Amino acid sequence: MAVKKIVKNNENSNSTIEVVEKKENNDQGRQKTLSKSSNSNNSSFASNKNLEVIQKSIEARLKIFVDLSNTKLKKLVSIPKLMEAGVYVGLPSFLWNPKMKIFIYHNKSQKKKMIDILKIIVFLNRAYNFLYDIAKQGGKILFVGTHNDFIKKHIANEAKRVGEYFINQRWLGGTLTNYKTIVNSINKLHKLTSLFESEEINKYPKKEQVLMNKKIAKLTKFIGGIKNMKSLPNVIITIDPILEHNTIKEARQLKIPIISIANTNANPDIIDFVIPGNTNSNRSLWLLLSILADAIAEAKKIPQAVVGKKDDEIILPEIVRQAKRTTPTKWK
Repeated sequence: MAVKKIVKNNENSNSTIEVVEKKENNDQGRQKTLSKSSNSNNSSFASNKNLEVIQKSIEARLKIFVDLSNTKLKKLVSIPKLMEAGVYVGLPSFLWNPKMKIFIYHNKSQKKKMIDILKIIVFLNRAYNFLYDIAKQGGKILFVGTHNDFIKKHIANEAKRVGEYFINQRWLGGTLTNYKTIVNSINKLHKLTSLFESEEINKYPKKEQVLMNKKIAKLTKFIGGIKNMKSLPNVIITIDPILEHNTIKEARQLKIPIISIANTNANPDIIDFVIPGNTNSNRSLWLLLSILADAIAEAKKIPQAVVGKKDDEIILPEIVRQAKRTTPTKWK
């Protein structure tokens, strides 16, 4: 199948990433420049001069660690914009997962783990290129995110923008592994919807019409984003492997490639295309999800929302306080 070929092709990019990981240990001195100037507050920065030094340092490391002539490494978003969104900010040190070690700065003085922006750039590019290839060959992508109301709405908007499927409410057990049952629910939704659009609905009593209307609302809430999905997706995008563990479990059982944003407490081994990033920030998730959706938009020749735009054209959402969510648990 086309998807399997693409996965094999992307294995070649793993060698580039391994080179990054091996040489990263010799670059601790340069990492200190970034870690000292990093601030746990997403909306504040040290100074413009420090930011320029950080940007030049990371760009220099990219040229050293990655052979840009043999790699499809694109400038998806600027380093200042990644820092403004707080993509590099991890969780408190006591929550970290040792398997995320290759993505994290190791500074004992920090209360929070900081994610290496170089790794964010490289692995985001890897996922972007894979999504582009899948969409170019007509593959179907499923966005999954049940984080909070803001992210739920954003996932729905991005999936609709690029013409893909989404699930932004509670994950129904067996959505993938027991897809035949989900198809029955989808058919029921179509049947009830077409009934309300026809004149036959007038033959039913008012009470029965109200019950059917409630049924439509319930089905639309949970499976409205996949009502036109006629087969299993070729790729699944999730925002947090811990929050969406049921989705990942079913996808791995069916060997469906998984793209996921992973914070410092996640297990990267269960993800095919991991993107290290802050999953506790709405701004961070908004930016990364928009970039992933832009990969599909580029393949389908749809106007992009973030990629290719200048920094002043990318307006991050203004959120006064963080939306409520469950406290992140320590890895198991």
